[in-house]
Amino acid sequence: MSGQKRHIGITDTTLRDGHQSLLATRMKTKDMLPIAEKMDEIGFHSLEVWGGATFDSCMRFLNEDPWERLKTLRKSFKKTKLQMLLRGQNLVGYKHYADDVVEAFVAKAAEHGIDIFRIFDALNDVRNMQKAMEEVKKNGKHVQATICYTLGPIYDLEYYLKMGRELKELGADSICIKDMAGILTPYAAYDLVSALKKELALPIQMHTHYTSGMGSMMYLKAIEAGADVVDTANSALALGTSQPATETMVAVLSEGGYETGIDLEQVSLLAEYFKEVRKDYEEFDVYKAGVDVNVLRYQVPGGMLSNFISQLSQANALDKFEAVLLEVPRVRADMGFPPLVTPSSQIVGSQALLNVLSGERYKMVSNEVKNYMKGLYGKAPGEVNEEIRRKIIGDERPITVRPADLLEPQIEAAKQEIGDLAKNMEDLLLYILFPQVAKPFLAGTSTAEEPQAKPVAIKEEQKVEPKPMAVAPINTNISSGIGSAARFAANRTNSRTGGISFNFNGKIEKLKISVDGNGYKVSTGKADDEIEEQEVSQEQEVKQEKEIKQEKEAPKAAANISADSTVTAPMPGKIFKVIMGAGSKVKQGDIVMILEAMKMENEILAPIDGTVGEISVTEGDAVNPGDILFKIK
Repeated sequence: MSGQKRHIGITDTTLRDGHQSLLATRMKTKDMLPIAEKMDEIGFHSLEVWGGATFDSCMRFLNEDPWERLKTLRKSFKKTKLQMLLRGQNLVGYKHYADDVVEAFVAKAAEHGIDIFRIFDALNDVRNMQKAMEEVKKNGKHVQATICYTLGPIYDLEYYLKMGRELKELGADSICIKDMAGILTPYAAYDLVSALKKELALPIQMHTHYTSGMGSMMYLKAIEAGADVVDTANSALALGTSQPATETMVAVLSEGGYETGIDLEQVSLLAEYFKEVRKDYEEFDVYKAGVDVNVLRYQVPGGMLSNFISQLSQANALDKFEAVLLEVPRVRADMGFPPLVTPSSQIVGSQALLNVLSGERYKMVSNEVKNYMKGLYGKAPGEVNEEIRRKIIGDERPITVRPADLLEPQIEAAKQEIGDLAKNMEDLLLYILFPQVAKPFLAGTSTAEEPQAKPVAIKEEQKVEPKPMAVAPINTNISSGIGSAARFAANRTNSRTGGISFNFNGKIEKLKISVDGNGYKVSTGKADDEIEEQEVSQEQEVKQEKEIKQEKEAPKAAANISADSTVTAPMPGKIFKVIMGAGSKVKQGDIVMILEAMKMENEILAPIDGTVGEISVTEGDAVNPGDILFKIK
């Protein structure tokens, strides 16, 4: 390229998505502050420091006030714009909140230092983004409206252009393309960005995760198509399920006719600090897979994969891992092909897990799945499987209005509930968003376990010579089924075959999966010469669907039930709430307690008419599959 270099902004995600993706969101504020001044001098377009899971994790795991973190960081970052990730009407939680809560939350976030609000909705339902966008505008801040990128039969170029037009009409200052699973291919990104730039004439920012190994290549093609800003993380907390490395992008762009305003030598110094910080969070640093091409086959974000492994390990059911992977796209199709991003990823993932563990599809469903089918999360992007919907919610008709229109104002009622524990609006918002976590936190009785991480001293400034990166050769053949420059739809019949090896507690479990137009072949075993093969053919799939249609009513039992009406836990989790005490009269299907698992609430129902006998658990207890919950006389 010749002539004047085009400026490309770099948003650093190290203090939010970087450690959220790699260190389970455990980095403490005290480890951010010593390096803040140096980061402020680098020249980043912005720093993503707040929102997403950081708000919840501050209280739940670190015994920190997320508002205090934001205020403290704002004092330290005097030059650089700060940005956050906001889940539309969900704010930083996992359900919709009333409009008065959205108004208060956005106002406080703006007051305490957020300049750029990246706003998205898990279903790409712009109605769920509108209120937050309006409030950001009222507070004089930047609205970055977000398109969640995914694949499926409904997701073509026109789908994304239509959404982009709607967001521009609602007042978007810029557009973010959020590739949460790392499945946006370089050439598909080129076409998408080119079309959006031509149609909208708005700044475009790119966000991805490096899980599939395509992140940096995708960014480069997006920039060639006109993208203005890209998200990166410092190399010490980059790659894997995190973002592409800042240093890599700066080096490449500086030689390609672009300028970032960032000095490679200076940004490399940050890595020396964060390398030491990362060592202190080793107990949470579990992602060691490098590139995981399975995200391209199943479109399952890396976080979901690790969640499945954890849940199945606790349930002693790792042999069902491949079955869960195969169930995810079926559940997603039943739900109208939602993008797999919080909270829809948890909703789809937990249901796939329940379907496999229970041995019957939709035998047990979480409250969130019920609410999804009722339309309480918004309009599904595609057509929902009506047979499945009826199985889950019966003849109840789903809503068609914006879900938040049905919510009564929450702030005044919350004031009465929490009383003097909430000293200000910030405290009140903590309680409204996460009541069970906030109450002990505000009372000073939180039992959050803190990682034993110590602040790392900054080393004297020194010249850091860049080290060559060793790249292991990867032999993979990715079909056009994951996207192409010509088409975004994922329904293809190309044959795909690959192998996966997972280290489960020191044992290597092999998984070989091939997918073609005739169905799936799954091979699993503990050694190369011990492979047991099963086939899930299209004929079997049709048979299973017929069986589902024959079931006229949702099952009444939502847990494992013994012959003597002893109800046991169907999956690992925590007892969220005990609704019926010992001696309570119940009818078959009454809710006795709620089990929280994978951030979803699962109702445990009475299997028969009778009286609740001995209850073996209390609220807050951790349970494993097979643990006795209660008995019915």
